[in-house]
Amino acid sequence: MKITGTKSYIQIEEENGNIARFDGEACLGEFYAYASSIRWVRHRGEATDGDRIDLIYRATRYGKETDTRVLFFDVDGSVMFETELRLKTEVNFFKGQLLFPVVVVLSLFFSALLIAALDVVSPGFYLAFCVGSLMFASPFLIWMLRICRFRLMAEGCDVTFTPVFGRRDRFPVSAITRVVRRTRRDCGCEEVKKIRIYTDSRRITITREMEGIDDMDAYLLRHVDAEKIITRRR
Repeated sequence: MKITGTKSYIQIEEENGNIARFDGEACLGEFYAYASSIRWVRHRGEATDGDRIDLIYRATRYGKETDTRVLFFDVDGSVMFETELRLKTEVNFFKGQLLFPVVVVLSLFFSALLIAALDVVSPGFYLAFCVGSLMFASPFLIWMLRICRFRLMAEGCDVTFTPVFGRRDRFPVSAITRVVRRTRRDCGCEEVKKIRIYTDSRRITITREMEGIDDMDAYLLRHVDAEKIITRRR
C-alpha cells in the first residue's frame, strides 16, 4: 500500500491496482481525510461502500503498523476504527531538551573529577565543592528525569500515564471528570497552550513545550463529554 497526499486530498494505492482519493490533507508525513468523500481513480469491478470501509480500515491499520499518522474522520467527527485498532495518541517531552541539563550536570561532574585529580585544594574544600555542586545539579537532574519519564498515551479508549515520580497509571477515558483547556489566539488561529486533565485520583498537566499536545487535545475533544470540557481563552 502507498499513501500520498497534498493540501486538498490524500491518495491511496492498493497492491491490487485500485486507487482512491479522499478529501483531506497531508502535512509533515501525516494524513487526515474525510471518510465519506471517496473518489475511485481506478477500481477493479463495481465499487461498493463495503470497499470504502475496507480500504479505510486497511489504510488506518497500515498507518499504525508503519508508525504513520493516518486518520479518517466520520461525519460525526469521530476517528474511524480508533477503538478497534487501538490507535495511539501520545504526549511526551522532546528528547532534544535533554541537551542543556546534561551539559550542566556533566560540566559539574568533570569539574569535580579535575579538582580531585589535580589535588590542589584541601579535603574540606573539596567536600564542600562536591556538596554544593550536587545541590546545584539537583534541579537539573529532576528536569532530566521529567523529560525522560513523563508520558501520556491514549490507546483506543484507554489512557496510560507515566509520571515523573511514582508508578504508571492506566484508566479508561470515561474516568476523566474534567478537562481544562487554556488557549490563546496566535496569528488568527486558536492555539492550545495548556491542558489539565482531572480524574478522581489524578491531575495531569500537559503544556505547549511537549510533543503531541495538539493530537491529545483533539483526542480529548472527541472522547470526553462536552459538559466536562472547560475552555479558557486569553
